Amino acid sequence: MFKVTLKSIATALSVLAAIILILTAVDGVKNVNQTLDDTYIKVTVVDLDGLPIHNANVSVGGQSFFTDNKGVSPSIELSDLHNAYDNSLSDWSTVTVKITKEGYVPTFVFNCIVFHCETRNLTVKIYPRDGSDLPYVNYVESPPEDYIRSLLKEN
Repeated sequence: MFKVTLKSIATALSVLAAIILILTAVDGVKNVNQTLDDTYIKVTVVDLDGLPIHNANVSVGGQSFFTDNKGVSPSIELSDLHNAYDNSLSDWSTVTVKITKEGYVPTFVFNCIVFHCETRNLTVKIYPRDGSDLPYVNYVESPPEDYIRSLLKEN
């Protein structure tokens, strides 16, 4: 026969608390990985008149995809994210987007901002090759306004 004592109740509660603590820690690690796994970018490529560019190659995060008839890439899942402005930040990161298409100037978007657990919809205009010596086009995105304002407060 099992005798219920204050000591046995305290031991059972301690074991239960330890199990809950372990499960909470494991769930926290899962949520961190889920944050990165749930970050996407979808790129729309258009010409200077805003018309969609079909079959443009969109490269980001070591992955390459082609745009459809509407000039839209599939949703590209991003991983191994970092922040080119400040690695201590945890809610947004930066990526580089490269777009190529025969007959058009290669185009880059540097420091493209992506917020974790969201899909970034990015529209990029690309320039047709016109006989000029333009080797490529670069767009550089500024960080979010909140980040810039925080820098102003530091001074």
